[in-house]
Amino acid sequence: MLAKLSQNKIVRFLICGVVTAAFNILAIDVIIKSFKLDQPVLHNIANVIAIEVSLLFSFFVYRTWVWSKSQWKFKEVLWREIPLYQLSCGSVVAMRSLILFPLLNWLGVNYLINTLVGIVIGSAMNYVMSDRLVFKTK
Repeated sequence: MLAKLSQNKIVRFLICGVVTAAFNILAIDVIIKSFKLDQPVLHNIANVIAIEVSLLFSFFVYRTWVWSKSQWKFKEVLWREIPLYQLSCGSVVAMRSLILFPLLNWLGVNYLINTLVGIVIGSAMNYVMSDRLVFKTK
């Protein structure tokens, strides 16, 4: 049964999403604690940095396991897939950084919970754009 589930692209996406979410939460926590960022604006800056690092991490996780292709063409990955992935995720980053994170922060939601909420909402958007734009086979 587990083998059958792991063949489903959405299940693999969700598993990779959980790994990436854990990575993102760890990243923002390390940034905030390491640099002693204790103000809402600084929390949001840490959020943006953690998101970008997590996006690069997630690209390679998704490209390897969810939308794996028979071969990696360096030029295609570097000049097409990564830029498209960054652009497609840009809307998620903007939503999380400019709207959702500041709003939830203003409402007093802990930055870790705030980050998790952003991850859940952004994941649905990310799947659709990745499947239909970034990793689409020609």
